Amino acid sequence: MFKNYFPARHFVKIAWRNLWKHKIFSAINILGLSIGLAGCILIFLFIQHEWSYDKFNTQAKNIYRLTSTTQSTNGETGLAVTPAPWAPAMKKDFPEIKEYTRLLKDPKAVMGEPGKQHFYENQVLYADSTFFTVFSVALKQGDVKHALEKPNSIILTDETAKKYFGDINPVGKTLELNSYGRNFNLEVTAIAKQVPSASHFKFSCIVPVQIFGDMSSMWAFHMFQSYLLLNNNASASSLENKFPGFVNKYIINNPQADGKNDIHLQKLTDIHLQSHLVGEIDTNGDITYVYVLAGVALFILLIACFNFTNLTTARSLTRAKEVGLRKVVGADKKQLLLQFLSETVLFALIALVIGVALAYSTLPVFSQLSGRLLTLDFSDNYALPVLLLGLIIGVGLLAGLYSAVALSAFKPVEVLKGKFIKSSKGVSFGKVLVTLQFVVSIALIASTILIRKQLDFLQNKNPGFNKENVAIVTLPRNGDSLKLASFKNALLSNHDIRSVAASSAIPNESMNVNLISDGSADISKAVSMQMLFTDIDYAPTMQMQIIAGRSFSQNMPTDKTGGFIINEEAVKKMGWKNAANAIGKTIQWVNPPNDIIKSGKVIGVVKNFNITPLKTAVQPLVMHYLPQRFQYMYIRFNQADAKTVIASIQQQFNEYYAKQSFEYSFLDETLNSLYSSEQKLSAIFSYFSFLAILIACMGVLGLSLYSIQQRIKEIGIRKVLGASVFSITAELLKEFVKPVIIAACIATPIAWFAMNEWLKDFAYHIQISWAVFALVTILVLALAILTMGVQSIKAAVANPVKSLRTE
Repeated sequence: MFKNYFPARHFVKIAWRNLWKHKIFSAINILGLSIGLAGCILIFLFIQHEWSYDKFNTQAKNIYRLTSTTQSTNGETGLAVTPAPWAPAMKKDFPEIKEYTRLLKDPKAVMGEPGKQHFYENQVLYADSTFFTVFSVALKQGDVKHALEKPNSIILTDETAKKYFGDINPVGKTLELNSYGRNFNLEVTAIAKQVPSASHFKFSCIVPVQIFGDMSSMWAFHMFQSYLLLNNNASASSLENKFPGFVNKYIINNPQADGKNDIHLQKLTDIHLQSHLVGEIDTNGDITYVYVLAGVALFILLIACFNFTNLTTARSLTRAKEVGLRKVVGADKKQLLLQFLSETVLFALIALVIGVALAYSTLPVFSQLSGRLLTLDFSDNYALPVLLLGLIIGVGLLAGLYSAVALSAFKPVEVLKGKFIKSSKGVSFGKVLVTLQFVVSIALIASTILIRKQLDFLQNKNPGFNKENVAIVTLPRNGDSLKLASFKNALLSNHDIRSVAASSAIPNESMNVNLISDGSADISKAVSMQMLFTDIDYAPTMQMQIIAGRSFSQNMPTDKTGGFIINEEAVKKMGWKNAANAIGKTIQWVNPPNDIIKSGKVIGVVKNFNITPLKTAVQPLVMHYLPQRFQYMYIRFNQADAKTVIASIQQQFNEYYAKQSFEYSFLDETLNSLYSSEQKLSAIFSYFSFLAILIACMGVLGLSLYSIQQRIKEIGIRKVLGASVFSITAELLKEFVKPVIIAACIATPIAWFAMNEWLKDFAYHIQISWAVFALVTILVLALAILTMGVQSIKAAVANPVKSLRTE
């Protein structure tokens, strides 16, 4: 008797008893919600990580990056990089600016101890000595005030220090650095802690930017990421309003500058997700993908919650007589509500525990899939447990509330006579939830198929050259053209190697953009074009199509000094009639206001080719011979064993560049890597589409069990009257076919619109076919029929005598 004074305990005990009484039904209900919660936890961690970028900086709210917009005949171009003198001049003129720092990144430097092997470093960062004042980067060894004072100093990260010095203390040691065509001897002055993963820039070492000497006259070279630290009371918008005056004072009439620029301030915390300007210091994320994944998480959660509510409601209908009896013996509405609410909240909490366990176990796989280092630590992430508990209690209360209100509203006499079971109360709501589940499932599956088709299209589209059987070897940037020629000849002596060429860029790197003039006196009319520096064998090695003129020739010495090959887009940009008309025309590589770097003739026009991602259309491009800029060797080999060929290339490389580490890639793999974010999105959609349809099918299975249980007497009567197994099965399946058809009609336009908007981001893309949605509808319908078909057939072949006796 004493325990009856604790009604909460009594309700939980009954809830637990009901859970074990209907094991299969409870397992389906709880597992469906658990899977949905696990998927949402993973996506929540990813979104939370993306939003956290650069917030580790204690002064993040006061840090802004300078950006600019330039106008040219090409249109408007947004730049993340600025000339070196901008930030110092602003610090002098504007009291709102507390400090500034400038960053310059070399993605392909070479570094090593004197006399030992040298390695490529793709995270070499040049910075002002104020770097540690602006950014919250800590040192493990050394003094932040003096670590970057000497021009020939270098700060290493822990990982970089171990790479070159092992366990020896590196402070005071010397490293050789080849960067931007110059050689430096640097003294290690400090060891920095690794920058957090949620930073829009990374580094393996930091070198003082002052090593380049006086940069006060470099007003025309947009090279540096410039960051301003504003005073606490300073207004960014007010400061930005002063920039036109800065432009008039320092740029407009400055012969060393490159013309008018519209200068802007960009929040530090906006860079990762919302900035895709020319000259970004690293590859940024995309706010669109965050919104898409947030939508996916919401859809998965809705499916799981719909499923949970639907199954809970359906199961509660079987307890109508229990409720009637409780009301007869004196139970009031409040007690019934508490009973149902305690049961659904208990089930939801069990689902939460299982969901968290599933998220923990799958987190390493999801981290690899998303390309982010994610952790699930409730002690350091207060938002997640609060969100989950609130969500799960809310779902449990809503599911229980609907069931309890619906049942408790009936009179006991009607319930005991079975009128509630026979009524349609709750059926319409259940069908709506089932339909919504299939809407989300069909939309996700269709989107996954279309993303996959777009990726296949990108990877299989002819880029304008032959990407197969080409190895790319990284070269030391030392400008030794004689050694390079000898290395090339040594490679060509291998009968498995068909041709070799050198170039300044590979597809996954940003292209140089320079100003090209048609040779007229007015250089101000020059247009921006991509510039690719190549040797004479580049076009033949890449198997490009020359549509007018010719390629570079060894027999024409002037080709190396004044020969240019342009693409079809460059012909259009220069305003020439056609490719043939461009041959022999004069073009100049210029630097405003009046500096002509190179002048020569167009000797050939190459068919447009894509060396940049297909998100952007082919840009005007100029190819010119300039050995000082060569960074990569393209080696086309026969269809032989690639490992054998690479081993041979490495042997030759080590003979000519003994101190340099060997680094290579394959051209086709490099091109495919351009779409890594789309590949990750496709994989995530695939997994979560599977989860969506799995949860939906679990819901259908649970509802079909309930539906068949409710119609067991009807099935028996139909069999006694002569109905066939097929007709009975068809009758049972018909109940779930209609929601799938309705769901397809709703999901198709939604998914079509969403994917059409996504495809607009690509200059080249597929056309959406309605056949995809028809196929997905058939697939989902087949899965739904298969899910409930087994139970339907089992009920149809059961002995009617047994079912009627049971009733």
